[in-house]
Amino acid sequence: MVSLLSPGLPPISLQDILEKAGHMVDRHMQDDNSFMDLVDLLNIPSDNQASLSGLYNHDYPSLSDAGVYLDSLSEITVEKKVPLPPELVEQFGRMQCNCMMGIFPEIERAWLTVDNDIFVWKYEDGSDLAYFDGLSKAILSAALLKPKPGIFQPHIQYLLCLATPIDIVLLGVSFYKTFDGGSGDSLGGEMHLLPDPLFSIPTDGVYITSIVGADNGRVFMAGKDGCLYELIYQAEDGWFSRKCRKVNHSTSSLSFLIPSFLNFSFSEDDPIVQISIDNTRGILYARTQKGTIQVFDLGENNTGMGRVTSQSQSSILSAASSIANTIESTSFKSIVHIAAITERESNYLQLVAVTDSGVRLYFATIPFKQASRRPCMLSLVHVRLPPGFSATSAHQRPSFVHTAYYNRDTLLLVAYQNEESDLLWTISPDSFPFHKQLMEAYTTIPIEGKTWAIDEITRPAGHSLERGSSRPDPPSVVTQHALPPRRFVLLSAQGIHILQKLRPLEQLRQLMIECRGPDAEQVKAFFRLHRIDQACAATLVLACSRAAADEQVSDWARMAFFMYGGEAQYNLQALRAAPLQGTTFTSGGPGHMSNTVLYSPGSMGMSMMPGSPMPSMSPLHMSTPAGAGFHPHMSMAPAPNTQQEIIYSGKHNGIYIYLARILRPFWETPVSTKLVCDSKRGTVIYLTSTFSAEELSMALELVRDLSDFVDFNSKFDHDSQTDILRGSRFELGLDEHTRKRLQADVQRMEKISLQYVQDLLHRLEEVLGLLRLLVDNQFHMLVASMKQDMQNQLRNITFKTLVINGKDVCNTLVNCLISRYLDDNATIDAISEKLRQVCPTLYSSDDATCSKANELLQAAKQNLNQQEKQQQVREALQHLKGVNQPLNLNVICPQLESLYCYLGIMELGLNEARKADPQQLALHFYHNGEPQEDIQGMKAYIARMDCYKHLTNTLSYLWSASINHPQAPSLPLLPGPPANVDPSRMDPEEAEKFRDEFFQTALKSDDPLFHSALYDWLFATNHAEKLLEINTPYVEQYLRRKVNLQTDNTNALDMLWKHYEKTENFLAATRILAQLAERPGSNISLIQRLDYLSRAVISAKSSTSRLGTSAAGEFLHELEEKMEVARLQMQIYKCLSNMGHSPDLQQAKTKLDSGLLDITSLYEDFAVLFNLYEVQLAIVHCAGLYDAALIENLWQNIIDKEITSTAQMTSDDRKVNISNRLGGIAKLYISAERYFPVGELL
Repeated sequence: MVSLLSPGLPPISLQDILEKAGHMVDRHMQDDNSFMDLVDLLNIPSDNQASLSGLYNHDYPSLSDAGVYLDSLSEITVEKKVPLPPELVEQFGRMQCNCMMGIFPEIERAWLTVDNDIFVWKYEDGSDLAYFDGLSKAILSAALLKPKPGIFQPHIQYLLCLATPIDIVLLGVSFYKTFDGGSGDSLGGEMHLLPDPLFSIPTDGVYITSIVGADNGRVFMAGKDGCLYELIYQAEDGWFSRKCRKVNHSTSSLSFLIPSFLNFSFSEDDPIVQISIDNTRGILYARTQKGTIQVFDLGENNTGMGRVTSQSQSSILSAASSIANTIESTSFKSIVHIAAITERESNYLQLVAVTDSGVRLYFATIPFKQASRRPCMLSLVHVRLPPGFSATSAHQRPSFVHTAYYNRDTLLLVAYQNEESDLLWTISPDSFPFHKQLMEAYTTIPIEGKTWAIDEITRPAGHSLERGSSRPDPPSVVTQHALPPRRFVLLSAQGIHILQKLRPLEQLRQLMIECRGPDAEQVKAFFRLHRIDQACAATLVLACSRAAADEQVSDWARMAFFMYGGEAQYNLQALRAAPLQGTTFTSGGPGHMSNTVLYSPGSMGMSMMPGSPMPSMSPLHMSTPAGAGFHPHMSMAPAPNTQQEIIYSGKHNGIYIYLARILRPFWETPVSTKLVCDSKRGTVIYLTSTFSAEELSMALELVRDLSDFVDFNSKFDHDSQTDILRGSRFELGLDEHTRKRLQADVQRMEKISLQYVQDLLHRLEEVLGLLRLLVDNQFHMLVASMKQDMQNQLRNITFKTLVINGKDVCNTLVNCLISRYLDDNATIDAISEKLRQVCPTLYSSDDATCSKANELLQAAKQNLNQQEKQQQVREALQHLKGVNQPLNLNVICPQLESLYCYLGIMELGLNEARKADPQQLALHFYHNGEPQEDIQGMKAYIARMDCYKHLTNTLSYLWSASINHPQAPSLPLLPGPPANVDPSRMDPEEAEKFRDEFFQTALKSDDPLFHSALYDWLFATNHAEKLLEINTPYVEQYLRRKVNLQTDNTNALDMLWKHYEKTENFLAATRILAQLAERPGSNISLIQRLDYLSRAVISAKSSTSRLGTSAAGEFLHELEEKMEVARLQMQIYKCLSNMGHSPDLQQAKTKLDSGLLDITSLYEDFAVLFNLYEVQLAIVHCAGLYDAALIENLWQNIIDKEITSTAQMTSDDRKVNISNRLGGIAKLYISAERYFPVGELL
């Protein structure tokens, strides 16, 4: 890919870019995880040391007093008011004894009881009114419950439990349809109440004041007698239990056996009025009318029951008064609400109680350091006073609170105002995340009428972003991009108020709408309040929105992002710590990206855009070096690090923060999860996707929107022309030129980092899109078709690793998807096009072309029409030849081989070799003798040889198949019929035809390197003689090169002279033969040397006859003389061979057999040394040396030797033998009288 770096920077790979961008995401994700547990925010040291908060201004900071100018920043807003259905208003006039109202948020409905009738309707619009009038007595309480699994039919999705003075009934609730047309827990549509109760039991005279269901289907009831009851139902009667029964957990578990007239309690004066269940821990809390709080342990699996402890109102009042000893005890006297604090909010606090003055009392039921997580106490550990208790506060306090709601840090208080209205207080820390103390904002709204009930609209299941985390949920700013705002329902006799909790995201949107754009003091104040990088992250959520209703807001948010996002700058504190002359400024290279700090306007102690931090307030967000680690209990103040050189802008950090939040549910999560299934074959374990299609689609949409924003605004130079170094109190006397240079430098470094995140966003789009496509195509079945080692790799890989380092895994998954379509004989055009759209770099146009070719080859295998089959193969070859990237010949060649398309293998192999070396580096390497220092040429040469290997392998197969191998007789391995003949084996005649066609086509290639590979194969397979049948211009060149590179390769020399002889280049053949004869070494025997010389003489004579030059004649004469000497050498060798096997003889023979010797050496070192008189005479004769005395002496020695050697023979045999021997020698010299002195011999 084209380097993103400026000229002068070293190129960086996409892999490195993704890793560096991923490292930045890690750091910002770590920042988001630096939020503190509620126990730390409240500064509770231990479970036996309580603390107090709410007395100081910073507990409830006044934004207007602090100079933020955000008076209108509200925590909650009335989304709409819905009147009661007219039919219900009429019912109030018919009431005789009792009327109640409540909310069923699970099914988005409100309910009203009038005497013995219950009405249920949609609170969003007042529609779908349903009722039940099958009871004879007035309804005292009602609840919507989850049914226990496996007891009722699937259409019964909820249970409606109604209690009257005489009985308790369970009604089935079903729906005509669901919101999404399928099945699920979030149900809407038309509601149906089954007319016949599923279960009904008597109350035994106990008035039930409240009914609450646990997530696992258990039903708990509060009795007016002060007892906690459980309604237990099951499918069938048991030996000791009925289908449905009531158990009193405050007295005995066998209370259902006691007659009703004996069932009494000593707690008639203090009925239970509220039950709260912590489903995450398995703890139940009960509140009585007088303020006593009881704790029950449901067990780790929520299936048990045990009473733990209780605290009376007086003991709670005493403990609270001792903690807040400056506050009047009346503030703690009356508890109006309790709420379980789940593990999603705190690991250490378990319960909060709210008093009628708005005071929150936090309790722990488990010691902080206890290993067991079961409740064993009820200890008041913190008192949180409501707004208005600080010494300087002029604001009102909550009072006469009669209804409250608390969940996930947000508190709603409904206080009495007058007979016709209430006042709603909303208290929330959403505007102040990431602090070392709990800071909250509050809003008051008047409510028409008296509030009867308040509840939160249930968030649909599956929307939690904290997958598998043991930590509490993060602040709302971390998840506000993905989760809808929290909504509440407030119910009164005058109608319904739908309220929306405003997070910073909604507050910013509201500010820009009210101010008609971003250029307003209120919007600037928002950036000051939340710090620039955090505000930029929130702005991006709006700026990237594609909703038509948000188009104007989106444009305003984009403008605000660039107006207030600041600029990158050098950390001038670091420059002051080190003298300028000794400072090395980074140039934007990747190695310095790990030493950056997050931008925060307050961290430098200087005035930044758009204004100074709020005075007299502790830092609202961290501005910590990005390399630092965080701990939930550590201070959030900036950590000093004078070595950091660059501070990225809010724009830069905002993009990374937003991306980290989008990826939060995925980043460190394994991509696959084990799924155990029972089948006919037994238990089968599949690897299924950890992420649902909906989760992937949502993440993909968010990533794509952010990617488009970054791509569109890639220059990031909007409305930011301020010299960020000028005006700083740390200027250090920098001159204008230095300031500009530093400014340009840091801006370039930031731009590089933003280019990195662009690449990461593009890769994320592709991986998310690919996973979404795989989930739609049975992810678990695709993974099952992968090789085991790849399955093991996928089993352990996280989403982060898949994105940054998992390209091979992604490619494998794509191949599995394509293969699945091919195996089903389905066309791949549609899925191939989809892959090209979804992941163009993971599945390129070349990949699509290969897939199409693969489809054609698969179809050709099934096609019985030979003409169509050949056409499909030709089309596949054309597709494959058009691919720009290297092909996997290991896969393609066997496919073509199975179709007998051997020439297609030839075409592809030669084509791939050309693609592998477009600059002909391998040819240069080849012609220059393969120099070791030519690394590029060597790589290209190896790549081409790998391509040719597939061609020579094909030729090997055809050559082997063309040889008819009759089966050798052998003993059968097992009794029975003979083994079947392999049907896939090709007929030898057919194989021979294919072989010859393939070989002849190969010889027509104009690729000299392929010819070299082909000829190498002939040598390697002992078919080198075939070279003599080949008539190409490459043979001689190949053989000469082989001889030069492999100087000890006599086979190549042997083949070269034969080639010359065949082409009638006799002079060249003569020289090669002479060279062979004279080559030293034991790999050529003396006999072979004589043969080479003999052939050389013949070739020389042919050359002389054709050329007729004097030089050729001289060379012939020289060869003939060498031939005579070589014969003498052979004569010596034979003589020595007949003399025995002594070491001296063996050494002499080895020397004679290792090269041609000159005549002097033969005479002195062999003939004389070993007394070979005949050879000495022959050498003297050959050399033309005449010495009469020497010759006579040699003959005498010859005669003496013969006489001695025949001493053991008879006289006659001896005469015959000597006569024959001497006669044979005499014939050699009969024409040379000087060497045969007859007179002397006679």
